[in-house]
Amino acid sequence: MTFFRLGLLFACVLSLRALQSAAFAADWSAAAPVIPERVFRVTDFGATADDETDDTAAFVRALAAVKEAGGGRLVVAAGEYRTGHLALVSKLDLHLEKGARLVFSTDPEAYRIKDRKFRPLVLASGVEDLAITGEGVLDGRGDAWWSEARAFKDAARARGDANEEIGRPRLLIIEKSRRVLVQGVTLANSPQFHFIPSRCEDVTIRGVTVRAPHHAPNTDGIDPAASKRVHISGCTIDTGDDNIAIKSGNPEFGPVEDMLVEKCVFLGGHGMSIGSETYGGVKNLVVRDCVFDGTEAGIRMKSARGRGGVAENLVYENLTMRNVEVAIQITSYYPNKTTPKPGVADVAPAARDPRTPAWRGIRIRDVRSTGGVKTAGIIIGLPEEPVADLSMENVFIEAPTGLRVAAARGISLRNVEIKVAKGPAWMVEPSAEQPRQLP
Repeated sequence: MTFFRLGLLFACVLSLRALQSAAFAADWSAAAPVIPERVFRVTDFGATADDETDDTAAFVRALAAVKEAGGGRLVVAAGEYRTGHLALVSKLDLHLEKGARLVFSTDPEAYRIKDRKFRPLVLASGVEDLAITGEGVLDGRGDAWWSEARAFKDAARARGDANEEIGRPRLLIIEKSRRVLVQGVTLANSPQFHFIPSRCEDVTIRGVTVRAPHHAPNTDGIDPAASKRVHISGCTIDTGDDNIAIKSGNPEFGPVEDMLVEKCVFLGGHGMSIGSETYGGVKNLVVRDCVFDGTEAGIRMKSARGRGGVAENLVYENLTMRNVEVAIQITSYYPNKTTPKPGVADVAPAARDPRTPAWRGIRIRDVRSTGGVKTAGIIIGLPEEPVADLSMENVFIEAPTGLRVAAARGISLRNVEIKVAKGPAWMVEPSAEQPRQLP
């Protein structure tokens, strides 16, 4: 077979794989919750929107009544309600009207399980047909937790215990549940991660705002974990850590599978992330029609030996980035300080095992990044598991320095321009195959 025919065959295979990896988004939709039309009002159970009364007991009574009746809408009218831990129930629509605010206690004992282990501010576990809707706010008042958490972390790092945490509650965890809708509400100022849908099926997150100061530590916006059929659309996320972080840390719980993120705006934060825990796998992800403005990164995939797994069929399309620090960040060395220096190969490949991070089947197309702050990005795999089968089409990146590529193979380019202020646009190291320019 001639070289020309081989090249043509290779291009056709890539095109077919791209179509296959994108096609799944049209093949599924997240099933919506089915909730009875009964209406309950939390004020009928003793809640007082006066910014002073502890309304925890009133919410507990109201939720018990909804459960006893077989489901319904629990309406929270405008006003400020102070509460502690809440446990949601099946067939519930917790509806926060415009002007309603749930303001959560800052007393650690309201959430403590033992020592440094805490319940979330709001938990739904093992439920079906759950909605949280309206234009109201769930405010975690995380400023009471952040300073101490930061000081604890700094001291732990100084001791060499970088992974040690003080322990803080999350704002909202929905776990082991089916048919979930979170729509319209604002999640603000969580002590730690704002919203974790974990081990769920059929999750819709629509028009949600997540907000925390940029200095607030570990305040991820939305972190789907080990869930199937997750649709996130029209959300605005402005936080102190990952805007969205897909995590899958236990293969017993299965992968994050069939996930669509679209029409979202990412402001402060670390970008659209996968990892660092990917041991359980990630497959069939589409991110499209999103805007990144001032984020630390745009497309971000991060893991490390011992924490990784297979992440495949990942599609990123029609993305606009402005003033991001790094447009594309794909790395099997996390945290970043473990990355080999430019030109220095990792000469000691480890044995490949199920915890080896693998990034493959990645499509990046119709992406424009202007005003880049640091670098166009990195694509760095491991010597025992290079980044594989990555295509870029109709991509423009403007940045001070170029794109570094190491331990990667099967990269194809069509209409890709990287405009840099200094140095080469592409920094392809000997451990990587040269990207192929397609017509």
